[in-house]
Amino acid sequence: MALEITQRDSNGIYILELRGRLVLGRESSGFRTTVETLVSSGATRIVVNLEHANYIDSAGLGALIEAHRNTKAKGGQLKLSSLGSNFRQALEIAQLLPIFETFPTEAAAVQSFGASCSSGRSPEVT
Repeated sequence: MALEITQRDSNGIYILELRGRLVLGRESSGFRTTVETLVSSGATRIVVNLEHANYIDSAGLGALIEAHRNTKAKGGQLKLSSLGSNFRQALEIAQLLPIFETFPTEAAAVQSFGASCSSGRSPEVT
């Protein structure tokens, strides 16, 4: 299944809902392009909803890292929501989970942008 990206705006918070596989090829490059376009247009608050994403490979992990790094470099934040067990496991194995702010739901990730957090991290409650 190809990667489908649905983009929504919720009061200046851009939500990218991924459906399918985030893998090498058009899928990961399409995700990178989407995030680059948002960041270059001034977006600083991005949530990537992974609820319907069912597979990620090393290129997909690289795309997430690059999106996070590029967003942060522009003074923004990229947060992940609704990680399925496959995504969580891939991030844990690659020791990348601490890099990302993760949330159990999209709503929690969106809400976190309005909350002040002294540590800057809001770990996911499982």
